[in-house]
Amino acid sequence: MKSTRILITLFIICFSTQLATANVTSSVNQFKTVGTAEMRWLMFPLYQIALKTPNGKYQQNSYPKVLDITYRRSIEKRHLISATDQQWQRLGLPQSQRQQWTQQLNNIWPSVKPGDQLAFQVNADGKNTFIYNGRNIGGVADQQFGESFLSIWLSPNTSQPGIRQRLISPGS
Repeated sequence: MKSTRILITLFIICFSTQLATANVTSSVNQFKTVGTAEMRWLMFPLYQIALKTPNGKYQQNSYPKVLDITYRRSIEKRHLISATDQQWQRLGLPQSQRQQWTQQLNNIWPSVKPGDQLAFQVNADGKNTFIYNGRNIGGVADQQFGESFLSIWLSPNTSQPGIRQRLISPGS
C-alpha cells in the first residue's frame, strides 16, 4: 500500500513536470521572430540568436520576450558564466549583483555543444526561465534579472551593436 502511494506520487510529479515543460515550450513556439543574428569569435561562429515576441515586433520594456540561442561550438558552463559576467560588468552592473546571479546561473546552466538550444523567456510579470533543448531548467528569482540578462544583447550600450540591430530590426 505504501509503495503504491509512492509510485502514484512519483507519477504525478513526473506528469506535472512534463506538463509544465510542455506549456513553456508550446508558449515559446507561439512567439514570432523579430530578428536573428550570428555571434562570431574571429571567423568562428559561436551561436545563432533570435529575439521573439508574441507579435514579432520589438518594444523596449515590453514583455513577454524570448531570446533563443542555438550553439555552434562546445562551450563549458564556466566560460558561458564568465562571458555573461564580463558583459554585465561592461554594462555597469554592481559586482555584488553580478556575483549573486552568476552563482545562481552556475546551478542552472549546463555546458553546451553544437546544436544545443538555450532559450530565455521573460513573461509579462517579469518572471524568467531558461529552456535547454526544450526542457525548463529554471530561472533566477529576481525581477531585475530578466531585463539585465536581455540587456547583454538589447541594450543600446551592448558590446555588440550590430547584433542588437539585427535582433530588434527585421530586415536590417
